[in-house]
Amino acid sequence: MSRKKLYLIDGNSYIYRAFFAIPHLSNSKGIPTNAVYGFTNMLMKVIKEEAPDYLAIAFDSKGPTRRHIEYEDYKAHRPAMPDPLARQIPYIHRMVEAFNIPVLIMEGVEADDIIGTIAKKAEKDGLEVIIITGDKDIFQIISPHIRIYDTLKNRYFGVDDVKERFGTEPERVVEVMGLMGDSSDNIPGVPGIGEKTAKALIEEYGTIENLLANVEKITKPKLKQNLKENAELARLSRSLATIQIDIPIETEYKDLSRPEPDNERLLPLLKELEFSSMLKMAAPDVVVKEHTVADSEEAICELVTELSGEKDIALKLISDNKDPILGKITGTSGRWSVVSGRQSFGRKDC
Repeated sequence: MSRKKLYLIDGNSYIYRAFFAIPHLSNSKGIPTNAVYGFTNMLMKVIKEEAPDYLAIAFDSKGPTRRHIEYEDYKAHRPAMPDPLARQIPYIHRMVEAFNIPVLIMEGVEADDIIGTIAKKAEKDGLEVIIITGDKDIFQIISPHIRIYDTLKNRYFGVDDVKERFGTEPERVVEVMGLMGDSSDNIPGVPGIGEKTAKALIEEYGTIENLLANVEKITKPKLKQNLKENAELARLSRSLATIQIDIPIETEYKDLSRPEPDNERLLPLLKELEFSSMLKMAAPDVVVKEHTVADSEEAICELVTELSGEKDIALKLISDNKDPILGKITGTSGRWSVVSGRQSFGRKDC
Protein backbone atom coordinates (compact mmCIF):
# COMPACT_ATOMS: atom_id res chain seq x y z
CA MET A 1 0.00 0.00 0.00
CA SER A 2 1.50 3.32 -1.09
CA ARG A 3 1.87 6.15 1.38
CA LYS A 4 -0.20 9.31 1.04
CA LYS A 5 1.84 12.39 0.15
CA LEU A 6 2.18 15.60 2.13
CA TYR A 7 3.83 18.55 0.39
CA LEU A 8 5.15 21.35 2.60
CA ILE A 9 6.32 24.57 0.91
CA ASP A 10 8.80 26.95 2.52
CA GLY A 11 7.07 30.15 1.41
CA ASN A 12 9.77 32.69 2.22
CA SER A 13 12.51 30.60 0.64
CA TYR A 14 10.58 30.03 -2.53
CA ILE A 15 9.49 33.64 -3.00
CA TYR A 16 13.11 34.79 -3.00
CA ARG A 17 14.18 31.93 -5.27
CA ALA A 18 11.46 32.82 -7.76
CA PHE A 19 12.36 36.51 -7.64
CA PHE A 20 16.03 35.94 -8.45
CA ALA A 21 15.46 33.04 -10.85
CA ILE A 22 13.47 35.25 -13.23
CA PRO A 23 15.47 38.48 -13.77
CA HIS A 24 12.56 40.69 -14.76
CA LEU A 25 8.91 40.40 -15.68
CA SER A 26 6.06 42.90 -15.46
CA ASN A 27 2.55 43.34 -16.78
CA SER A 28 1.32 46.09 -19.08
CA LYS A 29 0.75 48.39 -16.09
CA GLY A 30 4.41 48.18 -15.13
CA ILE A 31 3.80 46.07 -12.01
CA PRO A 32 6.71 43.64 -11.44
CA THR A 33 5.47 40.06 -11.58
CA ASN A 34 8.59 37.84 -11.76
CA ALA A 35 8.33 36.52 -8.18
CA VAL A 36 4.59 35.94 -8.24
CA TYR A 37 4.91 34.30 -11.67
CA GLY A 38 7.60 31.87 -10.48
CA PHE A 39 5.71 31.20 -7.25
CA THR A 40 2.41 30.58 -9.06
CA ASN A 41 4.06 28.38 -11.65
CA MET A 42 5.48 26.26 -8.83
CA LEU A 43 2.06 25.93 -7.18
CA MET A 44 0.36 24.88 -10.40
CA LYS A 45 3.11 22.40 -11.21
CA VAL A 46 2.94 20.77 -7.78
CA ILE A 47 -0.86 20.55 -7.77
CA LYS A 48 -1.15 19.25 -11.33
CA GLU A 49 1.89 17.01 -11.67
CA GLU A 50 2.48 15.81 -8.11
CA ALA A 51 -1.17 15.51 -7.03
CA PRO A 52 -0.46 15.75 -3.27
CA ASP A 53 -2.97 14.36 -0.82
CA TYR A 54 -2.07 17.12 1.62
CA LEU A 55 -0.53 20.52 0.95
CA ALA A 56 0.45 23.59 2.98
CA ILE A 57 2.68 26.66 2.82
CA ALA A 58 4.71 27.79 5.85
CA PHE A 59 5.84 31.39 6.31
CA ASP A 60 8.15 33.04 8.82
CA SER A 61 6.42 35.24 11.36
CA LYS A 62 7.44 38.82 12.00
CA GLY A 63 9.47 39.60 15.07
CA PRO A 64 12.28 37.79 16.91
CA THR A 65 12.54 34.04 17.18
CA ARG A 66 14.42 31.88 19.71
CA ARG A 67 17.47 32.14 17.40
CA HIS A 68 17.44 35.94 17.61
CA ILE A 69 17.30 35.63 21.39
CA GLU A 70 20.26 33.21 21.42
CA TYR A 71 22.32 35.26 18.97
CA GLU A 72 21.60 38.95 18.43
CA ASP A 73 23.28 39.01 15.03
CA TYR A 74 21.27 36.12 13.62
CA LYS A 75 20.32 37.13 10.04
CA ALA A 76 21.42 40.67 10.92
CA HIS A 77 23.40 41.14 7.71
CA ARG A 78 20.46 40.50 5.41
CA PRO A 79 19.46 43.55 3.33
CA ALA A 80 15.93 44.84 3.25
CA MET A 81 13.55 43.17 0.83
CA PRO A 82 14.01 44.68 -2.65
CA ASP A 83 11.18 47.04 -3.52
CA PRO A 84 10.18 45.15 -6.71
CA LEU A 85 9.73 42.04 -4.56
CA ALA A 86 7.91 43.87 -1.77
CA ARG A 87 5.37 45.14 -4.31
CA GLN A 88 4.56 41.55 -5.25
CA ILE A 89 3.97 40.16 -1.75
CA PRO A 90 0.26 41.19 -1.66
CA TYR A 91 -0.28 39.41 -5.00
CA ILE A 92 1.44 36.29 -3.68
CA HIS A 93 -0.83 36.29 -0.63
CA ARG A 94 -3.86 36.72 -2.89
CA MET A 95 -2.64 33.84 -5.03
CA VAL A 96 -2.30 31.51 -2.05
CA GLU A 97 -5.81 32.48 -0.92
CA ALA A 98 -7.20 31.91 -4.42
CA PHE A 99 -5.70 28.42 -4.49
CA ASN A 100 -7.24 27.78 -1.03
CA ILE A 101 -3.92 26.43 0.22
CA PRO A 102 -3.58 26.24 4.04
CA VAL A 103 -1.03 28.68 5.45
CA LEU A 104 1.12 27.76 8.45
CA ILE A 105 2.50 30.63 10.52
CA MET A 106 3.26 30.88 14.22
CA GLU A 107 4.46 33.88 16.18
CA GLY A 108 8.12 33.68 17.13
CA VAL A 109 8.68 30.52 15.08
CA GLU A 110 10.45 30.19 11.75
CA ALA A 111 8.94 28.30 8.83
CA ASP A 112 11.73 25.68 9.03
CA ASP A 113 10.66 24.67 12.54
CA ILE A 114 6.99 24.48 11.54
CA ILE A 115 7.90 22.32 8.57
CA GLY A 116 10.23 20.14 10.63
CA THR A 117 7.63 19.47 13.31
CA ILE A 118 4.78 18.64 10.94
CA ALA A 119 7.03 16.59 8.65
CA LYS A 120 8.23 14.35 11.47
CA LYS A 121 4.70 13.88 12.84
CA ALA A 122 3.38 12.98 9.40
CA GLU A 123 6.23 10.57 8.74
CA LYS A 124 5.52 8.84 12.04
CA ASP A 125 1.89 8.45 10.97
CA GLY A 126 2.89 6.76 7.72
CA LEU A 127 2.97 9.60 5.20
CA GLU A 128 5.50 10.41 2.50
CA VAL A 129 6.65 14.01 3.04
CA ILE A 130 8.08 16.24 0.33
CA ILE A 131 9.49 19.65 1.29
CA ILE A 132 9.83 22.37 -1.33
CA THR A 133 12.63 24.71 -0.31
CA GLY A 134 15.99 26.11 -1.33
CA ASP A 135 17.48 26.12 2.18
CA LYS A 136 20.20 23.57 2.81
CA ASP A 137 19.54 23.34 6.56
CA ILE A 138 16.39 21.31 5.81
CA PHE A 139 18.72 18.48 4.74
CA GLN A 140 19.05 17.55 8.41
CA ILE A 141 15.49 16.19 8.60
CA ILE A 142 15.66 14.13 5.42
CA SER A 143 14.85 10.47 5.99
CA PRO A 144 13.68 7.49 3.93
CA HIS A 145 10.22 9.08 3.90
CA ILE A 146 11.09 12.80 3.98
CA ARG A 147 12.62 14.32 0.87
CA ILE A 148 13.35 17.74 -0.56
CA TYR A 149 11.99 18.71 -3.96
CA ASP A 150 13.72 21.47 -5.93
CA THR A 151 11.12 22.48 -8.52
CA LEU A 152 13.53 24.82 -10.34
CA LYS A 153 15.92 21.93 -11.01
CA ASN A 154 13.13 19.34 -11.04
CA ARG A 155 15.14 17.19 -8.66
CA TYR A 156 14.43 15.29 -5.46
CA PHE A 157 16.97 14.97 -2.65
CA GLY A 158 17.02 11.95 -0.37
CA VAL A 159 19.29 10.31 2.20
CA ASP A 160 22.00 9.42 -0.32
CA ASP A 161 22.15 13.04 -1.51
CA VAL A 162 22.78 14.23 2.06
CA LYS A 163 25.84 11.99 2.25
CA GLU A 164 27.06 13.39 -1.05
CA ARG A 165 26.41 17.02 -0.04
CA PHE A 166 27.58 17.02 3.58
CA GLY A 167 29.69 13.88 3.84
CA THR A 168 27.52 12.48 6.63
CA GLU A 169 24.04 11.22 7.46
CA PRO A 170 21.13 13.71 7.90
CA GLU A 171 21.16 13.77 11.71
CA ARG A 172 24.76 15.00 11.69
CA VAL A 173 24.28 17.82 9.19
CA VAL A 174 23.96 20.26 12.10
CA GLU A 175 27.36 19.13 13.39
CA VAL A 176 28.95 20.12 10.07
CA MET A 177 27.03 23.40 9.96
CA GLY A 178 27.98 24.17 13.55
CA LEU A 179 31.64 24.10 12.56
CA MET A 180 31.46 25.77 9.13
CA GLY A 181 28.62 28.19 9.92
CA ASP A 182 26.05 29.44 7.43
CA SER A 183 26.62 32.81 5.76
CA SER A 184 23.02 33.07 4.51
CA ASP A 185 21.71 33.16 8.11
CA ASN A 186 24.83 34.80 9.59
CA ILE A 187 25.60 31.73 11.70
CA PRO A 188 29.27 32.25 12.62
CA GLY A 189 30.72 28.75 12.91
CA VAL A 190 34.35 28.35 14.03
CA PRO A 191 36.81 30.84 12.50
CA GLY A 192 39.17 29.18 10.04
CA ILE A 193 36.98 26.12 9.49
CA GLY A 194 35.39 25.80 6.07
CA GLU A 195 33.11 23.17 4.62
CA LYS A 196 35.86 20.72 3.65
CA THR A 197 37.48 20.74 7.10
CA ALA A 198 34.11 20.58 8.87
CA LYS A 199 33.10 17.49 6.88
CA ALA A 200 36.41 15.77 7.62
CA LEU A 201 36.23 16.49 11.36
CA ILE A 202 32.66 15.25 11.74
CA GLU A 203 33.41 12.18 9.64
CA GLU A 204 36.20 11.35 12.11
CA TYR A 205 34.68 12.46 15.42
CA GLY A 206 30.93 12.22 14.78
CA THR A 207 29.78 15.22 16.81
CA ILE A 208 31.02 18.62 17.90
CA GLU A 209 30.99 17.52 21.55
CA ASN A 210 33.12 14.48 20.81
CA LEU A 211 35.48 16.62 18.74
CA LEU A 212 35.91 19.12 21.59
CA ALA A 213 36.44 16.27 24.06
CA ASN A 214 39.29 15.02 21.86
CA VAL A 215 40.68 18.36 20.76
CA GLU A 216 44.18 17.48 21.98
CA LYS A 217 44.37 14.85 19.26
CA ILE A 218 44.19 17.53 16.56
CA THR A 219 47.64 17.73 14.98
CA LYS A 220 47.31 21.09 13.26
CA PRO A 221 48.22 23.78 15.86
CA LYS A 222 46.10 26.58 14.40
CA LEU A 223 43.02 24.35 14.03
CA LYS A 224 43.45 23.07 17.59
CA GLN A 225 43.73 26.63 18.90
CA ASN A 226 40.63 27.79 17.01
CA LEU A 227 38.58 24.92 18.39
CA LYS A 228 39.72 25.54 21.95
CA GLU A 229 39.07 29.28 21.77
CA ASN A 230 35.72 28.96 20.02
CA ALA A 231 34.18 25.91 21.65
CA GLU A 232 31.10 27.85 22.82
CA LEU A 233 30.73 29.48 19.42
CA ALA A 234 30.65 26.03 17.85
CA ARG A 235 27.95 24.93 20.28
CA LEU A 236 25.95 28.11 19.65
CA SER A 237 26.24 27.71 15.88
CA ARG A 238 25.04 24.14 16.13
CA SER A 239 22.02 25.26 18.13
CA LEU A 240 21.20 28.02 15.63
CA ALA A 241 21.38 25.57 12.74
CA THR A 242 19.19 22.96 14.44
CA ILE A 243 15.63 22.69 13.13
CA GLN A 244 13.13 22.08 15.90
CA ILE A 245 10.78 19.14 15.41
CA ASP A 246 8.74 19.56 18.58
CA ILE A 247 7.22 23.04 18.51
CA PRO A 248 3.74 23.22 20.08
CA ILE A 249 1.78 23.73 16.88
CA GLU A 250 -1.83 22.58 16.95
CA THR A 251 -2.17 21.99 13.21
CA GLU A 252 -2.16 18.36 12.14
CA TYR A 253 -1.46 17.09 8.65
CA LYS A 254 -5.08 15.88 8.55
CA ASP A 255 -6.09 19.56 8.46
CA LEU A 256 -4.09 20.10 5.27
CA SER A 257 -6.11 18.16 2.70
CA ARG A 258 -5.54 19.65 -0.73
CA PRO A 259 -8.54 21.84 -1.57
CA GLU A 260 -9.86 22.91 -4.95
CA PRO A 261 -8.87 26.40 -6.16
CA ASP A 262 -11.44 29.18 -5.93
CA ASN A 263 -11.73 30.05 -9.61
CA GLU A 264 -13.88 33.09 -8.87
CA ARG A 265 -10.79 34.62 -7.28
CA LEU A 266 -8.06 32.79 -9.17
CA LEU A 267 -9.06 33.48 -12.77
CA PRO A 268 -9.53 37.27 -12.38
CA LEU A 269 -6.16 37.44 -10.57
CA LEU A 270 -4.39 35.56 -13.35
CA LYS A 271 -6.01 37.92 -15.87
CA GLU A 272 -4.98 40.97 -13.84
CA LEU A 273 -1.39 39.79 -13.73
CA GLU A 274 -1.60 38.85 -17.45
CA PHE A 275 -0.47 35.26 -16.90
CA SER A 276 -2.13 34.01 -20.08
CA SER A 277 -0.51 30.57 -20.20
CA MET A 278 -1.42 29.91 -16.58
CA LEU A 279 -4.99 31.01 -17.23
CA LYS A 280 -5.24 28.38 -19.95
CA MET A 281 -3.94 25.76 -17.50
CA ALA A 282 -6.30 26.84 -14.73
CA ALA A 283 -9.34 27.03 -17.01
CA PRO A 284 -8.89 25.04 -20.23
CA ASP A 285 -12.23 26.30 -21.60
CA VAL A 286 -10.96 29.89 -21.54
CA VAL A 287 -8.72 30.95 -24.41
CA VAL A 288 -6.78 34.18 -24.01
CA LYS A 289 -5.24 35.83 -27.04
CA GLU A 290 -2.68 38.58 -27.13
CA HIS A 291 -2.94 42.07 -28.66
CA THR A 292 -3.72 42.39 -32.33
CA VAL A 293 -3.22 45.84 -33.86
CA ALA A 294 -5.27 46.80 -36.92
CA ASP A 295 -4.04 50.05 -38.48
CA SER A 296 -5.54 49.78 -41.96
CA GLU A 297 -8.88 48.95 -43.56
CA GLU A 298 -7.51 45.59 -44.70
CA ALA A 299 -6.20 44.77 -41.23
CA ILE A 300 -9.54 45.71 -39.65
CA CYS A 301 -11.36 43.38 -42.05
CA GLU A 302 -8.97 40.56 -41.14
CA LEU A 303 -9.54 41.28 -37.44
CA VAL A 304 -13.34 41.19 -37.85
CA THR A 305 -13.06 37.88 -39.69
CA GLU A 306 -10.82 36.41 -36.99
CA LEU A 307 -13.14 37.55 -34.21
CA SER A 308 -16.25 36.12 -35.83
CA GLY A 309 -17.88 33.75 -33.37
CA GLU A 310 -16.16 35.12 -30.29
CA LYS A 311 -17.99 36.67 -27.37
CA ASP A 312 -15.79 38.63 -24.94
CA ILE A 313 -13.74 41.31 -26.65
CA ALA A 314 -11.90 44.43 -25.48
CA LEU A 315 -10.97 47.02 -28.14
CA LYS A 316 -8.73 50.03 -27.75
CA LEU A 317 -8.85 52.85 -30.29
CA ILE A 318 -5.41 54.21 -31.15
CA SER A 319 -5.21 57.97 -31.66
CA ASP A 320 -2.50 60.24 -33.06
CA ASN A 321 -3.03 62.68 -30.18
CA LYS A 322 -2.90 62.20 -26.40
CA ASP A 323 -6.11 64.25 -26.17
CA PRO A 324 -8.91 61.90 -27.30
CA ILE A 325 -11.07 64.88 -28.33
CA LEU A 326 -8.47 66.28 -30.70
CA GLY A 327 -7.05 62.99 -31.90
CA LYS A 328 -7.63 61.14 -35.12
CA ILE A 329 -8.18 57.40 -34.98
CA THR A 330 -5.25 55.59 -36.62
CA GLY A 331 -5.94 52.02 -35.61
CA THR A 332 -7.39 49.65 -33.05
CA SER A 333 -5.85 47.17 -30.64
CA GLY A 334 -7.77 44.16 -29.36
CA ARG A 335 -7.37 41.77 -26.44
CA TRP A 336 -10.09 39.22 -26.03
CA SER A 337 -11.03 36.05 -24.26
CA VAL A 338 -13.29 33.35 -25.58
CA VAL A 339 -15.39 31.23 -23.23
CA SER A 340 -16.64 28.07 -24.90
CA GLY A 341 -20.37 27.58 -25.10
CA ARG A 342 -21.31 31.26 -25.01
CA GLN A 343 -23.34 33.06 -27.66
CA SER A 344 -21.26 34.60 -30.47
CA PHE A 345 -21.74 37.92 -32.23
CA GLY A 346 -22.36 38.21 -35.92
CA ARG A 347 -19.76 38.91 -38.59
CA LYS A 348 -19.74 42.25 -40.32
CA ASP A 349 -18.85 42.23 -44.01
CA CYS A 350 -15.94 44.40 -45.08
